[in-house]
Amino acid sequence: MELMATAVGRLGSRFSLVFDPDAKQVLHSALGRWLDFPTDLAIGVKSEDEVVRALPFTRRFPHFEIVEQQLTFCGVKYVARSWDLGLAFKTELIAPFYPHDEWASVAPLFFIRLEVQPQERIFWRPADRVVRRGQVFVRLQRANLHLTQAHDRLKINYSVPKVLWKGERERPEDLGESEELWWCDERLVPISSNAELLDDGIAFQFDLDDPTKCRFDLVWCAFVDEPVLTVFGQPASFKYRWLFTDVEAVADFACRHFDELLAKANQMDELLSKSGLTKSQADLIRFSFQNFLLNTWWVVRDDGAEWFSVWEGSCHFHSTIDVEYNDALVYLAFFPELLELLLDEWALFEMQDEVGSYLAHDMGGELEVGRQAYHHPMPVEENANFLLMLHCLWRWTGKHELIERHSGLAKRLTAYFERSDTTGNGFPNLGTANTIDDASPAVQYSREQTYLAVKTLCACHAAVQIADALGETDWANQCRKLVERIRKTLDEQAWLGDHYAVCLERSADGLVDAWTGKPLSGELVGWDAYSIYTANGLLYLLLSGNEPDLNYQRICTDIVNAYWQSLTEYGCTHTSADRSNVWVSQNLWRDFVAAYLGIQLPDNSPRYFTLQTFMNTSGLTKGFIDTYLTNNLCFYPRGITSIGYLFALCGIQIDKVRNIVRLREKAPYPCRVPLLPLADWERGIVPAVVYRLVEGKMRVELEHPEVLGDLQVVWY
Repeated sequence: MELMATAVGRLGSRFSLVFDPDAKQVLHSALGRWLDFPTDLAIGVKSEDEVVRALPFTRRFPHFEIVEQQLTFCGVKYVARSWDLGLAFKTELIAPFYPHDEWASVAPLFFIRLEVQPQERIFWRPADRVVRRGQVFVRLQRANLHLTQAHDRLKINYSVPKVLWKGERERPEDLGESEELWWCDERLVPISSNAELLDDGIAFQFDLDDPTKCRFDLVWCAFVDEPVLTVFGQPASFKYRWLFTDVEAVADFACRHFDELLAKANQMDELLSKSGLTKSQADLIRFSFQNFLLNTWWVVRDDGAEWFSVWEGSCHFHSTIDVEYNDALVYLAFFPELLELLLDEWALFEMQDEVGSYLAHDMGGELEVGRQAYHHPMPVEENANFLLMLHCLWRWTGKHELIERHSGLAKRLTAYFERSDTTGNGFPNLGTANTIDDASPAVQYSREQTYLAVKTLCACHAAVQIADALGETDWANQCRKLVERIRKTLDEQAWLGDHYAVCLERSADGLVDAWTGKPLSGELVGWDAYSIYTANGLLYLLLSGNEPDLNYQRICTDIVNAYWQSLTEYGCTHTSADRSNVWVSQNLWRDFVAAYLGIQLPDNSPRYFTLQTFMNTSGLTKGFIDTYLTNNLCFYPRGITSIGYLFALCGIQIDKVRNIVRLREKAPYPCRVPLLPLADWERGIVPAVVYRLVEGKMRVELEHPEVLGDLQVVWY
């Protein structure tokens, strides 16, 4: 594929690299994105007669004539070719990740693999020569880097001001310097033998006539041995400080466990590459997963309490509920215990207004956790998001203690729904500002929104099941009545013949702009538009096979018509009348709901990934960007919503409360779909659904059914 700015990151450890070929640099720091520095990183080859070619992340050396890249789930690969040298030079950056394995996933390290091969011709042109021997190297240069040779490794030290910068490529000159600094300790350590220490890096001698001298491995480790976040007033340090004593311990771990970590990373890569996903679907997952990782913070307070949260990309809010509502698919796939931790953390952010109890939009901002940082709440939406995630995690894990622990809060959140409706029709008309904060007033904060009404209905339906499981009859009945009221209004007032209205309210009178605080008046433009958000609340219930009683013929009609009415180059806008922006994550969410409901929309992943390549080439460095030109949600975690492609392809529905897993009998095409949430990661066994075409008919079988234990498999 073409070269584009590409990030690699670590789970909760912030160590990240952003490779930017257009700017001829990498962004590098042990503290991660927005606390990093443009760095000249020269990775390349030098012949015996001093001819040098390097990857396009340096301004110090000539670049290879042809360079391509390949995304992997655990990093990125580059293949460079030179006519002048007659060589192909392969470089792979590996960020090990393995579910339920904190050591592999959290350790602040990257592996670098280098390989030299002969390249005798490119296209119809023979190489000028084939260099048989020479040097491969990794070299760094930056003004504030202190590089020191130490026995068999290179020490890298530098300080980082405790000041975030908002740009994407260069630290602003007027940023200023903080009196407070972090001290970062890093090592570049060869794993392969016979390395040569340079003043600014490490080199190896290659010999194409000796197969043992064509591939070389090294590890790049980092360590910050002091608090990095403040959590409820207490200093908190990276979790890896509780796993490793210092950077040398990280390096020792990496060298001793290199083969094991590499095997785990390769297994994760193969699970995706051998799945039935299209190239653009898989690349979207690969690209966005690394952007998700670089936003994660996994820390431990001085009192020993762990804290996990995820920056909202360029906004720097910690674990915004509506963002994690989409991100949580990756927790369900790999780390459900992290979603459980997040639910416990959000419960600490219960707030009150004149309507009742609601959850804060976020847990904090920048380097401080403890209070909402966003400028206004989104009560109905965040309450519903929390309840739907709680319900799904309960059904997927069967952990009854989850709903026991949060039952009191869940009651108060559903009570907010009841009181937010002052007209008696079930549709909330108080506390209705929502996450779609670059949209028109009709979409963003109108009264009686269909999107929020359906999501509220879904949350109350989930609450009914929670209440029934806890023997809370009165609570269950209260929620059932609200579900019935919303359903009645949805059918009788919101349906416009071929789609649902954005909202029932047609006037802007009495609304207040959530951004300016100014009152609005007149007609509410776009109230009757086609919207991609109507069915947004359904997915978590579909994931467990516990969807509510709705008119699904209308829901499906609404999804299809809204798709065609709002489609643009890179996906659908919020509504047909609101052309302000495209949010890739919300398009993905809609796609997955449609797939679960049996609607075969066109594969839109090429549109979504084309936006990513556009935003990371030709002078732009945005990482995963969720939005188009009128917003800047860049280096954003929400792209990992794309992991849902693997759920939707086989229609997996897990309900361990009922002890069943439901899977589709047919797929759109012959394919293999790994069942990530049901894997036995300790033994490395991942069950899969395999769809084959046999004598013109689709046949399905389940690989490794023994991993499912006593779960009953139901085909539908």
